[in-house]
Order: sequence, then C-alpha cells, then structure tokens
Amino acid sequence: MKIVSIKLKLPVVEDYQEEIYHENEIIIKLKACGICGSDIGNIFENSSKPTSKIGHEISGVISEIGSKIKDYKIGERVIINHHCPCERCYFCQHGNETMCKKFTEEIEPCGLAEKFKISNWIIEKKGIFKIPEKMSFNEATMIEPLACCLRSWNKIQMQKKDSVMIFGFGLIGIFHSIIANQKQLKTIIVDDDDFRKQFGKNEKLSQNFLNFKNEKFEKYNEEIDLCIIANHDVSCLNVAVKILRKGGTILFFGEPRANSIIKLDMSLIYSKEIKIITSYSATNKDFIDAMEFISKHNMDLSKFITHEFKIENAKEGIKIAKDGKNRIKVIISANK
Repeated sequence: MKIVSIKLKLPVVEDYQEEIYHENEIIIKLKACGICGSDIGNIFENSSKPTSKIGHEISGVISEIGSKIKDYKIGERVIINHHCPCERCYFCQHGNETMCKKFTEEIEPCGLAEKFKISNWIIEKKGIFKIPEKMSFNEATMIEPLACCLRSWNKIQMQKKDSVMIFGFGLIGIFHSIIANQKQLKTIIVDDDDFRKQFGKNEKLSQNFLNFKNEKFEKYNEEIDLCIIANHDVSCLNVAVKILRKGGTILFFGEPRANSIIKLDMSLIYSKEIKIITSYSATNKDFIDAMEFISKHNMDLSKFITHEFKIENAKEGIKIAKDGKNRIKVIISANK
C-alpha cells in the first residue's frame, strides 16, 4: 500500500507493508484526508507539536475487525479522533483533556495511508464516529477541524454585537467566522489572499476584509473585543494588544512554529487586562458537537474544498496547501 512520509523535510509517497492487526484492533481503508496547517508545519518547518506522521483529518471505511471487537462492522463509514484522553488524570479532571499524557497518536503507520490500524485505546475511548448518511467522505474530513474550533470557543465569553477580528482566512479562519456570525458578533477578516477574501464576501461571512501587510490598524485601536489568530504568525499579537478594547481577549488558535519568540508590551496587556488564551486539538465531545453544529446550521462543507488529489499525487497537493494561494481546503483521496 501507499503512504505519505516525511523525508528530509519533504513529503514522500512510498510503498509500505500493510499493518498486521490483532483481536482488539481495527483496520481502516482511507477514503479522504484533509491537509492541515499543522501537517505543513511538521513537514517543512519545526513544529511546536512535532510528529513524524502526516494526516489526521481522516475519513474511511472499516475493512478489517479484530475478533474481540463487537461495536463496529466491516463497511461502516467512519471518522476517527486520532488521540483520546484518559478522562481520569489531573489534566482531564481540570478540563484540559488535550494535555493528558495519553492524548497521543494511536494510528499506524499514519493517517495519510491507504490503510491504517486503529489501536484498542481509541476503540475503548470511543474515538470512532459514524459519518452522517448524507455526508461525503471529503466533507467528513472537516469535522475534526471544526471540532477544534468549537472547543476553543468554550474557553471565551462573548456577547451579541461584540466585535471580533480574525487573522488568517483559511478553513480555520472561515470556521471561526461562521461561529462568530452564529453568535451575532461583528466580524472583521484579515488575510492577504484575494481568492479567500472574495470567497468570504460571496458567502457574506463579513462586511470587512483587510490586508495585513498594508492595513493601518490604528483606526481600530481599543475597538475590538476578541482577536483570533488563525494562522501561525505571532506578529499578529502586537497588533492585537493595541486594537483590543480594555478587558479584551486574544485567542491564539493557529499553531506557532517551534521557538516562536516575540516582544510584547506587557504594560498594555496588564493595564488593559487583556486575556491571552490558547487552544489545541479536540476531544470526542467536540467531535459530537461539530456534527451537531453542521446538522443544525445545514452547513454545505463541499464548497470549502478547492483541490483534491489522489494519494499518488499527494506531493502536488501538499505543495498547493503549503503555498496557500488560491486555495481553501486540499483533500488527498484514496481507494475511490
């Protein structure tokens, strides 16, 4: 079978021996995998959450089941939460499940493989979810990133008509803008890609679209209640601390690269009582919340997919995802 690996900071499509599964494990045949910004960071740069595996926004079909598995059937269409917490440790008991020591990858050899094995840990923790009947495999890959976004909103408090400025308008920024609109917030989008900004205008996700490189942000000083950093550019923080209203919040959602260091005016952060919150990944509950959100708001996820490549051509798809121009979501498909 074919998998996508990282070799010398480049993606490589290579042949790999199929995993041998045991009585309490499951084999999934991949149908689709979304390329996440964290994948790009892990391949080409030094990630703050490093991994040697590519692919976690995954959907597929159960193809083999261990003899002791009773809750699933061959042929079921599923998505997977590739890491699940223990639900018992200090972090889990304090609502920080994604910090749990057991919150580690439990898929072999990786998510971007024609077939992969799901460990018994994920099965026991119920990290496998059936795809809604009318949802395609491609659309199902976006449940995971939406779940991550929804989890982050549980950490902040906003009121109707509050203002939010979102830095970065890839799929994550789009999801944050959709959530903000559902909460009836005033949304401002910051992105330098004309294609994505036009998409946002067409979808009426905001009436205000700014360009980060040449915008004069001074006119927004102390007018914004929430700044969401939906990219890995830490320089956005210096803008955020100035434009935020007193008591405002920064949600740093995009994964910064390793050793990202920035000078911040702590006197501003202190005197304005600015809160800086981070959010990483998603729990099983967040997956369920994401599927309910999609159903409740009748979301058409297919319109976010701008590129699709077969796994044999994954390198080309990953390059487009890395370049970031004229794209929203890149999907790698297999076994179709």
